[in-house]
Amino acid sequence: MKTCLVLLAALGASGCYDRASYVYGEPMEDLTLQVHDVTMGVHPSTTVLDDPNNPFVDSTPGTETKWLIQANAGPVASFYAWATLLARGPYGEAQYYVGLNLLGVYQNGLASQEDLPVVREMAIQAYQSVLDNFPDAVTYDATGTIPYELVTPAYKAIVEMGGTVTGGWVLVRTSSGADKAVRP
Repeated sequence: MKTCLVLLAALGASGCYDRASYVYGEPMEDLTLQVHDVTMGVHPSTTVLDDPNNPFVDSTPGTETKWLIQANAGPVASFYAWATLLARGPYGEAQYYVGLNLLGVYQNGLASQEDLPVVREMAIQAYQSVLDNFPDAVTYDATGTIPYELVTPAYKAIVEMGGTVTGGWVLVRTSSGADKAVRP
């Protein structure tokens, strides 16, 4: 047992695996969101780190783990994973996925009825934060090699949710016929 602990400590120090202190005896896809603070998950707020329901407070998801959570754990756990990443080291991809997962919480009714309108507004604010704070943000396709920008899907999500895009952003049609969000 002692040898095993030394090996695990060495592996953890070398970065060979993602630390997983968020392992539970129950599935994470069954979580519901309880709004602790209306700014959590929207840069520059770090209040998600104070949320007693955040399963990732003590162990931030790693590079591969965040995608496993996104693919398998449901919108609430995915929200907490991305919001924790955003709070600890802000970047646009994390902000975008916070918005995406808040939208999933809203669409799937994964919060109390009285919190659902708040969650919708939080999602709109998360997407607006992509536009305001991370206009050059990208994410990658499933191969991890082809980047695509996130301002256009963030812009469209705000509009589809009935929100109003602020900051001078407009949607234009490119010469190839694709929509693109720009700030003139």
